[in-house]
Amino acid sequence: MFKPVKLLFPFIGVSMVLIFSGCSHVVYPRAAIPVKMDAVGSMDVKREVSFINGVADSKLTLIATQGSHKYFADYKQWAGLIVSQLESELKNRGVSVQSDGGAAFKVAVESVGLFWGSFATRSIVRFRVEKMDGTWTKTYEVNNASGHFHRTFDGAAHKAVVAILSDQDFKNAMR
Repeated sequence: MFKPVKLLFPFIGVSMVLIFSGCSHVVYPRAAIPVKMDAVGSMDVKREVSFINGVADSKLTLIATQGSHKYFADYKQWAGLIVSQLESELKNRGVSVQSDGGAAFKVAVESVGLFWGSFATRSIVRFRVEKMDGTWTKTYEVNNASGHFHRTFDGAAHKAVVAILSDQDFKNAMR
């Protein structure tokens, strides 16, 4: 015969390890939200532009904790998504975007924050755009909140692209 007490102790031990070990989550924008044509104005750029991801290494960075849950972001992945959407939006506006050449820009995500509110989660993203020849650089910070967890990040990436495209200094640096 087996003794129920002998089975209970291993079960409790395994349960405690699972409870206190926590869960890890990687957060990132899932899909690009298109920027309306009239939202950023016209793009009068006659020369070619190119963008590169300014984050050298792909690594997970802890951005938030909530209870036993840990949230991580890969800044290289975030910058890559912003670069990809920038290129797409500029092409849609008639700007010649190349893989290299012309006015080259580097986009680097410096931080991603995740915060919980009463009715929504908030993501604050800080990123830098700089012209590769060193003549222009600017740091941006965008803030997005949503009642839907994943839309928090989709909206933050969207606002990052809108912030860049609507910035007159950036438009001047492309010329």
